[in-house]
Amino acid sequence: MAGLSGGDYVTRQIRALADAVRREGAGGVGTRSFQLAEHLAAEGGVHRGDIMTATATLLAMTAWCDGEAEAARRFAELAGEHDEESRELVTHLLRLEAGADRGWLPRDQAEALLEYARRERRGDLATRVRAIAGARRGRHRRDD
Repeated sequence: MAGLSGGDYVTRQIRALADAVRREGAGGVGTRSFQLAEHLAAEGGVHRGDIMTATATLLAMTAWCDGEAEAARRFAELAGEHDEESRELVTHLLRLEAGADRGWLPRDQAEALLEYARRERRGDLATRVRAIAGARRGRHRRDD
């Protein structure tokens, strides 16, 4: 890994994890995904509960989208085994990403995200929520 900065290494590991999740979700096992998540927790400075909750949640979503309801249920149960703070973070991040994809957030979700960002001192999340809300106000659509 000569020549890679710490950030580059972590970025590569996150990409590897995302690839593993896409491949393993429907299979219902997630072995490689969880190994990479554990590695990120140990080496990448990512909170273990956060990364394990996110990994299990994404595996559940992938399995569900692939029509593997039983695998999705097992992964969702794994996600629920981690601490409440990690589950809350993952829920907010999923809402934020869904809002970014849609280009808008329902008011109650935006308010909950802003409250969470304030409470956890996550200015990065507040900035993203405001950017999505600003983009929504700036658009002119007939169905608004």
